[in-house]
Amino acid sequence: MIHKISAEPRVSEKSARLPTLAGIFYPSEAEGLKQTLAAFFEGTVTSVSNPKGILVPHAGFIYSGPCAAVSYARISPDFDGTFVVIGTSHKGYPNSVSDLDWDTPIGTVLADTEFADAVSLPKNNDIFREQENSLETQMPFIAYRFPKAKVCAVLMGDQSLKGVAEVAEAILCAVSKTNRNIIVAASGDCSHYVLAKKAETDDLTCLAALKNLDVSAFYDALYAIQPSMCGYGCLAATAEIGKALGAKEARVLTYTTSGDASGDYSAVVGYASVEVI
Repeated sequence: MIHKISAEPRVSEKSARLPTLAGIFYPSEAEGLKQTLAAFFEGTVTSVSNPKGILVPHAGFIYSGPCAAVSYARISPDFDGTFVVIGTSHKGYPNSVSDLDWDTPIGTVLADTEFADAVSLPKNNDIFREQENSLETQMPFIAYRFPKAKVCAVLMGDQSLKGVAEVAEAILCAVSKTNRNIIVAASGDCSHYVLAKKAETDDLTCLAALKNLDVSAFYDALYAIQPSMCGYGCLAATAEIGKALGAKEARVLTYTTSGDASGDYSAVVGYASVEVI
């Protein structure tokens, strides 16, 4: 009997997640990516504060990379715990967790599989292999600055208050079970395709409502202002987790827009660096 051999090799359930945005959102060559990231961190003027969580944008590095570096620069390069990266699901997948390693052009970010197994959310590694900039854009930063750290990736499709509570509780329970030292990285961009002045006013007003980690006040501001934010639920979950771990406030570190890179301020995307501390 002759058996047909599939032209498409099967991907092992546990093989590392391969980059889908290298050469599009960030350099695909290792040396070029290292130089880009080094320039971002050299351009930050900040000190290490070791927050419980951060907000980082997820656009192409030319636009949002410097802003993201400000958040990551607040964390010691010696951090050897677990980054819980909560990314908005642009495809609307249910809140889910993955235990995949993440390949980048400058090395592989290893998953904290024990922690991921302790997170009481559905696990579906297949959806994490799909193109999703909210998660993938964070991995080069982690690979470059935090060689001792591991990662647990979470996709958040339900960003309602109920979804926020679900994700926060699942992660806090995993911390309790594993006694892990975690830092939560909420991946999200701010207003989309509006005048730069409007984006800055709307975004900073909403973020100010979260200053005392009051998620209800944050959502009240979101409902009132209706900014086209992406990942607000990820930030809210990070605030809830941070508060439970002893944080007192959400502090805006810097705010930029795509216009700062493109020169076009007529229809920008806003980016904020925030620490939960």
